[in-house]
Amino acid sequence: MKDDLMKIKKTLIVLASIVGLLLIFRLINPNITKKITTLDCESTYKKSIFGREYEGYNYHNAKVDIAKCLCEKYLTTKNKKYEIEIRKILKEFEAYDEIKNEQIDNICRDKETIFIYWYYE
Repeated sequence: MKDDLMKIKKTLIVLASIVGLLLIFRLINPNITKKITTLDCESTYKKSIFGREYEGYNYHNAKVDIAKCLCEKYLTTKNKKYEIEIRKILKEFEAYDEIKNEQIDNICRDKETIFIYWYYE
């Protein structure tokens, strides 16, 4: 009986310690910096260790930076590889159906109105 009580007590202490550590870690909630690279354009963003990879405005804003960079490169080179990557990013955005038939030159010239930063979640 005494041995059973000791095992239960040890198990409860271990479980309470694990839960306590998880709660502390969750409250601290460290951010990690992630890097996105597409062709020769790069951007970084911060995300919570507990957040999903593609969640939140930080990821979206990093993709906006990439899209704007790709547009600048496309407008100077007219290289098709940039257009392909720009269209991939556009597909991630909600307004894609409205502009999918638009010429890439127009999209890139209007990049500041098409690729808009999110400030709130």
